[in-house]
Amino acid sequence: SGIDRELIDRQGPQQWPFPTGASVGTSRLYLDGIFPTASGRAQFLAEPYIAARELRDAQYPLTLNTGRLRDQWHGMSRTGTAARLFGHVSEALLSLNPQEMLGHDLQNGDLVKLISRRGELLLPVSSDDSVVAGQAFLPMHWGDRFLKGGVNVLTQPAFDPVSKQPELKHSGVRIEKARLPWQFFALIEGNVQQHMERLRPLCEAFTYLSMGLIGRERPALVVRAASTEAPDSTLLQHIDSLLNLDDGPVMAYDDPKRSIGKRVRIDNGRITAIRLAGETLAQHWLQTLWLEERVDTALRRWLLAPLSSEPGKDSTLPRDKTLCNCMNVSQSAVVSGIERGLDLNQLKTQLGCGTQCGSCVPEIKRLINAVAVTE
Repeated sequence: SGIDRELIDRQGPQQWPFPTGASVGTSRLYLDGIFPTASGRAQFLAEPYIAARELRDAQYPLTLNTGRLRDQWHGMSRTGTAARLFGHVSEALLSLNPQEMLGHDLQNGDLVKLISRRGELLLPVSSDDSVVAGQAFLPMHWGDRFLKGGVNVLTQPAFDPVSKQPELKHSGVRIEKARLPWQFFALIEGNVQQHMERLRPLCEAFTYLSMGLIGRERPALVVRAASTEAPDSTLLQHIDSLLNLDDGPVMAYDDPKRSIGKRVRIDNGRITAIRLAGETLAQHWLQTLWLEERVDTALRRWLLAPLSSEPGKDSTLPRDKTLCNCMNVSQSAVVSGIERGLDLNQLKTQLGCGTQCGSCVPEIKRLINAVAVTE
């Protein structure tokens, strides 16, 4: 191979393969018409078309398609330990076409029960116009470690007899709106893998459970859960002890009659742990305060209040996400640059996005096109 670290540092990401002596990568193989066979000619295997094992029907009117996330790999045994890789997609979400959302009377973030012939899974739903009507998309990476049950509780065992490729992209499913009124949210910074190993068995008591990471140099474990009713108080006490919320500089609020309890730990002027149970409206802006290491005196009086947005902030604004993980560039920063008239190369120069691994470039291009369409 003609590729090395110095070349990547100098010229950026390269197309593979990159033969020795080449100045650029190979955009397309076999341009010379010679193939690695005895005759040098391509050989095709013609197989008759066989339909998917499960097709849509009245009982299971959607086809579940499982696939990859940009920043995760397989079962996340390694990528799932890097908090920064959760910046783009932070939790398991079921993506549906907007028309499917409308037909099922669903809003972004609603919990649904996804049911196949083999099992069922609880998770939040998200509107995505890149998913065609009649399909549902769920990333394949979310196993039972991160999402109670795991995606493959739904998929089927069928596989191609020649290639042995499993038929994981054609599972018949249906959706039911989940009714889980008791909500739970927790965040704890520090040794996230140790926290996960200790908390995961306890959280099995919840009907819905999702775990993920957040942060970069200062990672944290994030837990979201829900049940039909509040668990026994001893379970929450045990969780609080593991979250370091049972002692020390902890703000607390309890309403036993409504099964509501809240805890926020503040060390050296910043939040280090959060637990909201029974009512979790503030989870997103409290998470942002933790991320920004921002909790001034004026804000402290509101930390335990049932508010869906930070006081003085617009609750209707969409939540931001990291678009370029390599350079830690947010989607809002990219959109702001596009609205100022920056093209792709100018965004790369001014923000640094898309200059390392390049995996965010397709999404940046889509944003550029979307802004152009609305103008």
